[in-house]
Amino acid sequence: MRKKTVRAALPAALLCGAFLLSGCGDGGTGEEISGTLARNSAAEAGELAFDQAGHEIDGDLTCVDEGTGKDLRVTCEGTTMDGGEARMTADAGSDPRIETEGGVTLEGFTVVGTVDGEQVFRQDCIGVGC
Repeated sequence: MRKKTVRAALPAALLCGAFLLSGCGDGGTGEEISGTLARNSAAEAGELAFDQAGHEIDGDLTCVDEGTGKDLRVTCEGTTMDGGEARMTADAGSDPRIETEGGVTLEGFTVVGTVDGEQVFRQDCIGVGC
């Protein structure tokens, strides 16, 4: 089921011009998820996941993407407030979704976060709505 979403965290002009979704304002699912949406969303949701795991990120996570839709993988890196090396991978599953209503949520991804090589979380959903 698709939810109508509001992307309050990013300027509407940027969202409508940069994200290649079926329509500006709709959440991305499956093949519609663009790399730009995935990178930006993973960075925001990942920072929350690291914080919830007790490893607050200093600054922002930097994310790159490869593949598309169900073959999408997003990898993010950053530094914790304690100086640890934070790394997160989000691999799309059979029904990947990115929702941005009230905050970013990545659902249907296998998301693994590590600090200094030690796993600190493994979840199928990260972000505000999980």
